[in-house]
Amino acid sequence: MEDYQNIPLHWINRLSFLSRRTLAARFRAAGHVVSPEEWAVLLILWSQGAQSPGALADATIRDRTTLTRLLDGMVGKGFVVRREDPADRRRQLVEVTASGQALRHDLVPIARALIAEAAGDISPADLQTTVTTLRQMSANLMQTTNQGDP
Repeated sequence: MEDYQNIPLHWINRLSFLSRRTLAARFRAAGHVVSPEEWAVLLILWSQGAQSPGALADATIRDRTTLTRLLDGMVGKGFVVRREDPADRRRQLVEVTASGQALRHDLVPIARALIAEAAGDISPADLQTTVTTLRQMSANLMQTTNQGDP
């Protein structure tokens, strides 16, 4: 077996764990109890506006049951509301509340600082190559998943 130190997915997993843990801690230190999962949903809603729960589940790569529980908590915290989709009354849309929108002012700088810290002395060209590579790896796995492979 290959040395785990040379496996890209080891480093992706490690970075994911460290960034999620650090981001949550920094949000808490700033007085905001926002999980990395909630942060991901807020980012999507801030940039794309109201979304269906299904679209949010797809964008965050969460199953619909897990996302429903996450949204229940966010509704309870006053970050988001569910409302009827005016184009299709059978569907719901999730949108950010004024309280959830106000979080953007405090949370985005914290996240940007963490990203800058993680990027450290990495050149912009290397960062772009990394993003391109990670996007392609994600697309490869999504294609495999969509074809029915476990």
